[in-house]
Amino acid sequence: MMRKWIVSATVLSLLAVILAIFLLSSKGSNGDYIIGKEINSNQTPVIIVARDISRKEAESLSLDYFMKESNRDRVMYYHVKDTALYHDLTMGERVTVKTAGYVMMSSPMQAVATEIIRHDQ
Repeated sequence: MMRKWIVSATVLSLLAVILAIFLLSSKGSNGDYIIGKEINSNQTPVIIVARDISRKEAESLSLDYFMKESNRDRVMYYHVKDTALYHDLTMGERVTVKTAGYVMMSSPMQAVATEIIRHDQ
């Protein structure tokens, strides 16, 4: 009887560890993904980036979903000065964008990208 209890406790502990590892590793895949691209009224290329989302969310959720009031704080518009880079960037690509330090407090917020680090290349 005692042996069955020890085996059961060991199996449950192992399952708990495996589940914890799975949950932590799936959270770690979150990042900032390009969910839209446009040329604004000033003819400036803009990438629309959703922050701290999974690749699956980036691929399956629409720009409209992120533009809803409850999700707007996860969206950032980045003005891209390098037009060749802008054209090379793709929807759903994971990026880290560095800015000049200031953010326009519009809704959604906007900033000028000084560097775009591409994680999918």
